[in-house]
Amino acid sequence: MVKGPEDIRTIEAIKTLTAGKTAQKSKMFGLLAKTLKAPRRARPSINLDKISRFSQPKSVVVIAGKVLGAGKLSHPVDIVALTFSEQATKKIEDAGGAARDFKWLVKNGSKGVILLK
Repeated sequence: MVKGPEDIRTIEAIKTLTAGKTAQKSKMFGLLAKTLKAPRRARPSINLDKISRFSQPKSVVVIAGKVLGAGKLSHPVDIVALTFSEQATKKIEDAGGAARDFKWLVKNGSKGVILLK
């Protein structure tokens, strides 16, 4: 019986968040890794309309799950998540934002980010 995540993207994201000195300094990286180790059904799936409501223009939003394309993104936002639907990626780019991965987050730091569940 296999325990823990089996998807290669998830395993790589956990390794990225838990390796290195930068990851050890941030409690948020540990929380994200813990959430990613949970079953897929326990990870959040967030729609763009919720991201739009809880973010400011040019902010960084982090989701330890999937971003879905329902709703409209009214301002440019950098979104860090495990996966993105095709429609979500298109809408994020059309609004002037970017869909990012956890390597980008570790490189740029966790200061001032918005964590959505």
